Amino acid sequence: MPGTTLTARLMPALAEALALLVMRHAPDAAYLSGGLAELDGFQAALKEATVALPCPVHVAPTPRFAPVHAGLHMLEAQGFNTPVCVDVGQTSIKCARPGSTRVFERDLTHLPPLFIGQPRPRDGHHIRDTVVFIAGALNTFLKEDARTAPDALCLALPCPLDEDLTPGGCTYGFEGAASFVPDILARAGLPEAGGPVFVLNDAELAAESARRDARVTGQRVLCLSLGFGPGGALLDQG
Repeated sequence: MPGTTLTARLMPALAEALALLVMRHAPDAAYLSGGLAELDGFQAALKEATVALPCPVHVAPTPRFAPVHAGLHMLEAQGFNTPVCVDVGQTSIKCARPGSTRVFERDLTHLPPLFIGQPRPRDGHHIRDTVVFIAGALNTFLKEDARTAPDALCLALPCPLDEDLTPGGCTYGFEGAASFVPDILARAGLPEAGGPVFVLNDAELAAESARRDARVTGQRVLCLSLGFGPGGALLDQG
């Protein structure tokens, strides 16, 4: 389906959601990232659809990769020299390290969407297959430049996370899998080979990209990541 057609279908719902969220949270600005923000005609349609909002709406310069690049900058600001950031989306994985970015598309035949409320396979193979997919993408990315070992990793997941990193629901169906993150790291040979690991929600990573965008001013920023499943965060810069 052409990008302009998708934009036309998406924009009314997005405009309505923005209006409701802006009314509820009274942000000083809104910030959009994610692959859908790269659709043909998106920015022009967004400008027209949000002209009545009481706050500016910004689109990340590189919407699909803004969060993963923000993760790199976050780690570099903490003193790490060769960090790696992995942003697990519901249709693809974005990997980045200084000077290199790579996308690994989700095979929907092998890893079909399991929507919230839909029954999960009783044998749990979908969780094991997802671990293999994420760890495999990370391994492949690291091997493409094996000369430089990572000294830190930022891993963003498309779901809520408890304090103990137990994931919530998303279309991979791995909610409640307490060992999910440790299993990914073990299969990828981390952190022993790659320094500390920072795990967060992908909307939090999108908010980090807003924090680092000089156009975004004000204390409260509404951040939306537009992908297969939209994510949101409220950034308080006070």
